[in-house]
Amino acid sequence: MIEFETTLDAIGALQDHRGMIPWAAGHHADPWNHTEAVIALALGARYHAARRGLGWLTRVANRDGSYCQFFTTSAVLEPRIDLNNCLYPAVGALAYLVSSRDVASVRDFAISFDVTVDFVLRRQRSDGSFPWALAPDRTPLEGSLLAGSSAMVLSLEAIEALDALLGRNRPHVKEASAALGAYICDPASRFLAKDAWAMDGYYPVLAGVLDDADARRRMQEFLERHYVPGAGVQAIANSSWVTTAETAEAAMAMIRLGELRQARQMLDDIEALRRSDGGYLTGWVWPDRVSFPADERSAYSAAAVIIARYLLGLGRPVGLVEGILARE
Repeated sequence: MIEFETTLDAIGALQDHRGMIPWAAGHHADPWNHTEAVIALALGARYHAARRGLGWLTRVANRDGSYCQFFTTSAVLEPRIDLNNCLYPAVGALAYLVSSRDVASVRDFAISFDVTVDFVLRRQRSDGSFPWALAPDRTPLEGSLLAGSSAMVLSLEAIEALDALLGRNRPHVKEASAALGAYICDPASRFLAKDAWAMDGYYPVLAGVLDDADARRRMQEFLERHYVPGAGVQAIANSSWVTTAETAEAAMAMIRLGELRQARQMLDDIEALRRSDGGYLTGWVWPDRVSFPADERSAYSAAAVIIARYLLGLGRPVGLVEGILARE
C-alpha cells in the first residue's frame, strides 16, 4: 500500500545516525514514543531501521537498567525515570522479533533488557501499584498514573510473550502483571487526577484489564466526553485540541472491543491530518482546523496510525500484543 509505505518513509526520515527517533524534526526523544515508532517500522518490514531503534534503546539505558525521561541527539535532557517508559521497549522488541524472525538480535536485546525489567519490578508496591516515576536519585515520586499503569500491563504482557518465544519462563512477570491489573480494577485504588485526559479513558480498555461490560461502558462514556465526530479525539476533555495519536490509540481500544466500524470511522477522521509526505500532524484546533503545534509532524502520531490500521486490518477483536503475535 503506497500510503502506508510513504508514512513509514516519514518516520524513518526522522531517525538519526545513532538510531534515535525523536518526537518530530528538531525535537527530543523518549523511550516510549521512540518505541512506538519502532513497532510501526517492524510491522512495516523496515527491519534495519527497527533494529537500529532497538540498538539505541540498549545504548542509552542506565547501568541499573532504568531509562531517563527525555534525550536529545547527544545528551540526557530530563533525568527523571518514568517506569512506564522503561518497560515499553519490550513491545518494540516483540514486534521486531515476530516480524523479522531475527532471534539472535532480540535475544541479545532481551539479555540487556532483563536488567530493566528487574529494576522496574523491584519498585512494585505491596498493593500491586507502581510509582509513576522516580527522581534521578531513584526516590519514588508520589502517586500512580492510570494510563501509565495500564500501559505497563501491556508491556508486561509483551515481556511474557517474548519469554515464551525465546524459551524462557519467569512466573514473577505474570504475577506482577496480575497484581497491577487488580489494582487498576479496584474501585478503591487511587491515581493522580488526570481524568480529563483522554488516555485515562481508553487505556484501561486498550490494556484489557476490564471485563467486557465495564470496558464497553467506559468507552461509551469516553466517546461522549472526548470524541468529536468527523474530527477525532480531544486530548483533554472540553478542549479544542484534537490529536492524531489519541484518536488512533482510542481506535485501538475500540478494535479490542470488536467495534471495528467505530474504529474505522475514527481513523478515517484523522486522515485530514495526513500530509503529502506521509507524516501526520500532531493535532489541530477544532473547528478552526489550525495545526497545533504549528505544522508539527510527530513520529509517534504516524506510528500510532500505522499500528491502529494494522490491527484494524486483522478484521477481528484483538489487543495490541495479540495483534503483533498474529504475524507469526
